[in-house]
Amino acid sequence: MSPSGKRALIAVAILIVVAAGAAFYFLRPRAPLAPVGIVPLTPGPPPDVLSLLPPGATVIAYGDFAAMRSSPFATDLDALGPAPAQEKDYRDFVRDTGFDYSRDLDRFAADVWIDTNHPLPDGSPRVSLIVIADGRFDRAKISAYALRTGKISKHGDTDVYEVPSGNPGEKFSFAFLSAGRIVMAQSMSLDPVLSRSGSTSLDAGTRDRIARVTGATFFAVAKTDDLPKVIAIPGLQTGQMNRILKSIRGLALAGHPDGNKLVVAAEADCDSTANALQLSTLLDTLRWLGRAALADPKTRAQMRPGDANALDRILKIASVSRDSHWVRVRVDLPPDILKSGPKTPGTMGNQ
Repeated sequence: MSPSGKRALIAVAILIVVAAGAAFYFLRPRAPLAPVGIVPLTPGPPPDVLSLLPPGATVIAYGDFAAMRSSPFATDLDALGPAPAQEKDYRDFVRDTGFDYSRDLDRFAADVWIDTNHPLPDGSPRVSLIVIADGRFDRAKISAYALRTGKISKHGDTDVYEVPSGNPGEKFSFAFLSAGRIVMAQSMSLDPVLSRSGSTSLDAGTRDRIARVTGATFFAVAKTDDLPKVIAIPGLQTGQMNRILKSIRGLALAGHPDGNKLVVAAEADCDSTANALQLSTLLDTLRWLGRAALADPKTRAQMRPGDANALDRILKIASVSRDSHWVRVRVDLPPDILKSGPKTPGTMGNQ
């Protein structure tokens, strides 16, 4: 097999579990579907904060950082050794604002719009988002920090702060909804949240996907009109894999700490049972092909030390299952996997 072919197999294998890694930083797990193999949780209604977000987003996400911090999994992860120190810019931000997400963020809900039809100049999708976060905020320090480069305006009785965005011509804005709640927006207005004028009705598919994950500690659900286009890997733009991926109408990602493990599950909502069967077979095949590619010393030589072993372990413990038109990939992550990667150059341990 050519090196490019092996890299493609590894890339697809990573796609199988990429949600697991992303989930650890952003979201919270769920309840039903014991037949497909996730640890059962108590079903419940969606978090109230979701009702404050406007409808129509490509991705809806929720995360309970407070629950994660209090779990045995987080304790075991910390016990493995000190995490690398944050970059200097972030340390300066914490010093000047008094806010450290790892300590002060309790939970968040987010709407994300991904526009592939009007990409940025570099060709990447245009992303807009609204985030509502609960936690501990020093309003005076955060306001002063924002006004160094930004400005303040009024929306009724609410102060709205606008600061330059990382994308030219776009803005980042935020406002305090209460002492312990803040709303932020990138490349869009805060009006739908501040005026409470937006409809909170969701389409049937989104409601179904949210219902499958609302018991989780973190979760995200996404609509996928053309998944191969979003992934943007040339080899996925034609052929059978393209057709199978296009059959996916939506994705759900959920995770929760279970003792000293982090259980993460990614689900694909296919347009038919037949396509779900093909997808589950394809994913299980790619999982084994990915492990075979990682067994080649030449493949490992192209990866950073420790990454190949960690990826091989993840592919080994990942399981693929199907329930009607839903396909699930589940991974039970022990804390040492998430700590096994090499330290970022230029960082040092906490003193």
